[in-house]
Amino acid sequence: MIIILFFIFGMLIGSFLNVCIYRLPLKKSIIYPSSRCPHCGVSIPFYHNIPLISYIILGGKCKNCLKSISLQYPLVELLSGLLTVLTYLKFGLNAELIFYLVFIYFLIIIGFIDLKTHLILNNILFFMIGAGVGINLIFKTIPWIEAGIGFVTGGAVMFFIALLGKVIFKKESLGMGDVKFVAVAGFYMGWKMIIPSVYFGFVLTLIAIIILRLISKIKAGDYIPLGPFIASGLLIFVFWGNVIMNYYWELVT
Repeated sequence: MIIILFFIFGMLIGSFLNVCIYRLPLKKSIIYPSSRCPHCGVSIPFYHNIPLISYIILGGKCKNCLKSISLQYPLVELLSGLLTVLTYLKFGLNAELIFYLVFIYFLIIIGFIDLKTHLILNNILFFMIGAGVGINLIFKTIPWIEAGIGFVTGGAVMFFIALLGKVIFKKESLGMGDVKFVAVAGFYMGWKMIIPSVYFGFVLTLIAIIILRLISKIKAGDYIPLGPFIASGLLIFVFWGNVIMNYYWELVT
């Protein structure tokens, strides 16, 4: 029963995350006005705004203008629900649950906004680090030294990669948004996990590029947003980082 409640809670949060993903790049309020169709602008009543269920009942279309609703909306709601349940199963009912749920919800926002706009917004990162510091002040979820070194290490490594990429490719190959994103993520992950999780994100990026090249969706020189893949690597290491690292050390020792 509690798993179902966490899933419902996660989908409700996912509905709010969709608002953030749509409005924040446009510099609009995430509080007011209420949800509206992005095509016709008509306010969406609450009974047409039930996470996932409304999308299915309405056939993925606005009730008023009949234009298609982006698949992003049910996807974010479903993803948020599933990740909320996974986080509960991983950490249980304790302070870590709050800490990592907040982290994961920010990862969803950043990943989808970067995918759509190729931007990682400073104001989101500001609230992300603020939330992490605030929660840690109250619950002491992660040792401050570990979080601080994770912040510095993540930012420094990504900054070095950005400089190296600029030297090799003679152009900016990594945005400063990615650098700041990994620095903030390092606060949540700690210094032991931030580098391998980001490395995993780069591997996922490479796999995606190969697949897209094979199906002729991209060509050499096309921009690939890194944020969604870094976020994916971080998510994987939140849940299975210790297992992956233990397996790695067994292979090399």
